[in-house]
Amino acid sequence: MERSWKNQIWRFPVAGMKQNILITGFMGAGKSSVARALAELTGLFAVDTDDLIESLLHCSIKSYFVSHGENAFRRLEQRLANWLASSVDHTIVATGGGFFQVQGLMELGQVCFLNADFDTICRHLHVCAGDQQTVMRPLFQNLEAAKKRFDERLPLYRQNAHHIITVGTQDSMDLARQIQDILRQNGLLAQ
Repeated sequence: MERSWKNQIWRFPVAGMKQNILITGFMGAGKSSVARALAELTGLFAVDTDDLIESLLHCSIKSYFVSHGENAFRRLEQRLANWLASSVDHTIVATGGGFFQVQGLMELGQVCFLNADFDTICRHLHVCAGDQQTVMRPLFQNLEAAKKRFDERLPLYRQNAHHIITVGTQDSMDLARQIQDILRQNGLLAQ
């Protein structure tokens, strides 16, 4: 069934707040797949901040991190957040794992934090020695360091979210339906 964002009635409570839905969470929480599922449910477009940054850079984020460092990457994320604030509305935005740190995050739209525990994230990423996902996500080459970063970020994710969605064994569509229901129950999205 084809839908249009024009058919969606938004009732965001803060004047000037963008009418986007941002999906945040630690790497491997399922942000991108949930954003795609939510787009299917609502008829809204979905974008991924990591994909947008890679399009701008013409290289992978991993390569950029190696050559320029995390601080330079965080500046790019802020630049992207500024662009979202000025140019994007009525869109679902899957964010990178550290995007929750950008200034003005909560004004970009309704922030939905996918709260997955560390074991669930490891299962999502199929983390084990020599696994391709481990190679693609260098942080997970040292599980102790990954767990430490996860523990440090967890309260910040919660603090920088309008809604918290607990991730367990649900699939992406189930999580997307939960987000849709939460937004509807709070009067933020049309029934």
